[in-house]
Amino acid sequence: MSTPRWRVLLSATTNENERCQFAAATIMATASDQSGTLRLNGMTQLDLHHLLRTEAALHEREISFTALARIAPVGIMRFDASGRCNYVNDRWTAITGLTIDEAIGDGWQRAVHPEDRAAVCERWRQLRDADELFLEEYRVCRPDGAIRWVLAEGVGLRAYSGESLGFIRALTDITTHRQLEADLKNIRAELEERVRARTADLEAEMRERARLEKEVLETKEHEQRRFSHDLHDGLGQSLTGILFHALALQRDLESETSPHTAQASKIASLVNDAINQAHNIARGIQPVPARPDGLVHALEELVQQLCRGGMADCIFRCQHPVEIHELDTATHLYRIAQEALTNAIKHSGTRTVMLQLEPGLLLVRDEGSGLKAGTETHRGRGLDIMRHRARLLGAALHFRSTPGGGTTVECAFPFSGNECVASRRQD
Repeated sequence: MSTPRWRVLLSATTNENERCQFAAATIMATASDQSGTLRLNGMTQLDLHHLLRTEAALHEREISFTALARIAPVGIMRFDASGRCNYVNDRWTAITGLTIDEAIGDGWQRAVHPEDRAAVCERWRQLRDADELFLEEYRVCRPDGAIRWVLAEGVGLRAYSGESLGFIRALTDITTHRQLEADLKNIRAELEERVRARTADLEAEMRERARLEKEVLETKEHEQRRFSHDLHDGLGQSLTGILFHALALQRDLESETSPHTAQASKIASLVNDAINQAHNIARGIQPVPARPDGLVHALEELVQQLCRGGMADCIFRCQHPVEIHELDTATHLYRIAQEALTNAIKHSGTRTVMLQLEPGLLLVRDEGSGLKAGTETHRGRGLDIMRHRARLLGAALHFRSTPGGGTTVECAFPFSGNECVASRRQD
């Protein structure tokens, strides 16, 4: 006959008057034949005090979680290990408009906007299975038709053993933030459109201003050419006629051995000087002859004049034919070269200046002291006029200088000849 066994819960009081409970894992007893008293043959005891405290702490944590979830500013959802929702807080119901009962299980999916629902559920399933952090923005469609934007963040819950206990997801209402982003985007787009419109207006104004400036300058050049032609063809021819008469008078007086012969010779000399001055004025007003190679000849004459005047030792180089059919273009290039040569002679401190003309490139280089730092952007009247003429040509005007290494003025201009060398540079 086997010994009977019982599993019981015993209670005792310690010396500190603390009530302590024990569990008897196994109690083996036999009954006395005479008194019927239960005699314990053996008992295994287990202290349940720590276990009860742990259960109380877990209960307190559950109460704390529920309280925090009720006052949290975000919507909270809790899922079991199978992925079914078993809890939502009041804030979640306020955001979505669904009740707690409607959210339990898979009912929460109805709160997701129909256009986002499939993607959100699929991504939630993938991240849940991979035990990864869930972070996504999507739309919530409330029963009243209102659309809210939320930021959903989800994290898995695991026991110490690694067993999945479920998931927690928090929803933050970011509708106001998204609306502000949309408003800022619209404002930015509106500002960009205004900037584009204003830029277009300014560019149109600049083009019109450039056109007017070019027209004024061309009118000026045209009037100068007309005045030059009048000097040459009008005053020049009249003075030439006077000179012929003065020479004829001189010969007649010489044949008569008149004492007034010297005076007639002086008159002829003065008239001849006046003719030369008129020609020089005409060339100064319109220095470039109206022919394709006029610029080359005009620059050669300019260099010769500077050398004859003892102002500098100028060298002119033109290794390739440069034919410019537009007289205005040739005149602008001549004036740029003239201003650059004048500046080099006046400010470089050297007498040697080189002028070089190639297809698409005009260079003026000296071996002087060079420009001081920041002088390259100096806005003197002469430099401004050079830059203005370059803009009218669609040319690029550059100043390169090093202290003690001289200065180079480079004008790269559009050239439509057989060879266009807009970037040719020769030392």
